[in-house]
Amino acid sequence: MKSAPLRLKVQKVARGKLEAAERLPVATVLVDTGVPHLDEVYDYLVPEFLDKELRTGVKVSVNFSGRNVDGYILSRSKSSTIGNLKFIEKVLSPIPLLTPETLALTSAVSKRWASTSFDILTSAIPARVVNVEKAFQSVDHPPALPESTTAPTHSYYLFTPGEDPFMVMGDWVRRRSLLGGVLVVLPEAREVALLSEKLKTMGLNFSVLDGSLTRTERYSNFLDVASGNVQIVIGSRSAIFAPVNNLKTLIVFREGSQSHYEVRTPGWNTRDVAIIRSQMGSIDLTFAGFSPSSEVAHLMERGDVHLKGQSASVDATSFTAHYGELLPDRIFAPIRKALEKGSVLFLVSRKGYSTAISCKSCRNIAICDCGGRISFDGPEKGYRCSLCDKKATTWSCRWCKKDQPVLLGRGNQRFAQEIGRAFPGFPVLISDANSQLDEVSEECSLVLATAGMAPVAKNGYQAVVILEGDALFAQLDLRAHERAREAIMQSVSLLAKTGKALLVIDSAHPIIASVSRWNLAPLLMRELIERSQTHLPPVVHAITIEMAHGECSSFIAGIKKSATEGRISTSTRILGPTKISDENSRVIITVPLDEGEDLVDFLNTYRKKRALAKKPALTMRVDPYSLS
Repeated sequence: MKSAPLRLKVQKVARGKLEAAERLPVATVLVDTGVPHLDEVYDYLVPEFLDKELRTGVKVSVNFSGRNVDGYILSRSKSSTIGNLKFIEKVLSPIPLLTPETLALTSAVSKRWASTSFDILTSAIPARVVNVEKAFQSVDHPPALPESTTAPTHSYYLFTPGEDPFMVMGDWVRRRSLLGGVLVVLPEAREVALLSEKLKTMGLNFSVLDGSLTRTERYSNFLDVASGNVQIVIGSRSAIFAPVNNLKTLIVFREGSQSHYEVRTPGWNTRDVAIIRSQMGSIDLTFAGFSPSSEVAHLMERGDVHLKGQSASVDATSFTAHYGELLPDRIFAPIRKALEKGSVLFLVSRKGYSTAISCKSCRNIAICDCGGRISFDGPEKGYRCSLCDKKATTWSCRWCKKDQPVLLGRGNQRFAQEIGRAFPGFPVLISDANSQLDEVSEECSLVLATAGMAPVAKNGYQAVVILEGDALFAQLDLRAHERAREAIMQSVSLLAKTGKALLVIDSAHPIIASVSRWNLAPLLMRELIERSQTHLPPVVHAITIEMAHGECSSFIAGIKKSATEGRISTSTRILGPTKISDENSRVIITVPLDEGEDLVDFLNTYRKKRALAKKPALTMRVDPYSLS
């Protein structure tokens, strides 16, 4: 006999009539509506039973268009010009998380990147942890100090060989903390940890805000900072929004790193947010690194950012690979001489063994049954598909059935074998994102590292070898030269006082002179002139828009018509469309720097009208890391 399904009875209890608070019964709330055309503030009634909890900055839940959404209290008032107001449903967090300074900054950032305020607040305020809040129930934000009338300083500090960047920044933090709050933003969690160790040895009280922390740790540290208990903060990308009390100093390390660019929409970056925050709060801003981005180079050329650092020179020699060899004949002697005194660092452009293979007989690139390219991970690991991760110990060509592969795109593991055979008797060490080394002992060794992953040698490296230097600069995207410059300068900075830089690159390349004189100005100026002649960033603003193939023609026609009618700049340039997937294409729009804000406002209005008409959403990025 089949039993009847179990049915639960639900008893609905009628909600009693709510009474509005007697004092300041109306709250203005920033509401997370989820749609750009409704990104506004709205008035709600304050229930009497929540009167004491509903302070400015508190996170609440409100009913918006029939659904409960999050919001932040911005202010309270006696009355509203709107009638028939709804009541605030409940308090989500009794602690005022949103300060006036954070609201002003996130509003400016959302306008700069054509976004909604809540898209930015998601990065600025970490996810709530209830248990952590219980220890902070009675903590309020410290009172705001009078605004400074002094113009902030903007500078770029270029580290020189022999300088420990984390020790230098630690000393900056120690000295500047005597004047007020200090915020240091670094691109990688590994670098945050290195600076953290330096600050601990100095006995400084600081908080860390980065993605390596658990939710509990991150939220607890955030509340410590918001309550004014800590005035020194270090962290990764989102830490740029940290509500540091009496913030006087902002430091951004390696501002050109791709890790400083937010992956989620709208794609803001630490460098530009730091500039906005510095200007709004009269905060001294220092960019520090081994090579400035093209954007900072352009600011330096205009006089908006001043170059600082010690003078230095490096014994640098170029070695041309006439036949594509890994190590030209003349480079062996200086490497052997360096190995007599200490370790030698090799900078390689790729990790792994071989990123692709081809058939020696028919020359076709090896492809898996799923369509992905096949790589070779070394004699011990065999072959692997880059798409489906299928592994095999043997391989044969799909077309001619021969089994003789040609290795393409050599990586650090393949280089390690070749260099180990060239210099027998020395240990070979590999440092990359998968297997990172922090330090090398005094023992003479061969160290192969990818960009930014080089370990520190106790007394410095006796030689730094830049492998495939021409290939570093030959990548297709606009940031290739930036990455190559930084990778080379950062590696060479690890030299001992008597060490030598050995670059496998064409002898006419200007990077040789830049490394020798430790002066990037001529090279940066040359690149800026090229960008100016081609009307590409950073001398213009660039906006990428992704949309369905069928919409591109009408969109481009509308942009051209708007420029003709004077609604946007007549200097607006359109590149594309370029197909990026089976459904979508990308259109790139550039405009002079002084007219970028008008174009962003225009495109943001266009996007809001599309949302109002319930058309598919566009993906728009303002000044992204890459245009490709």
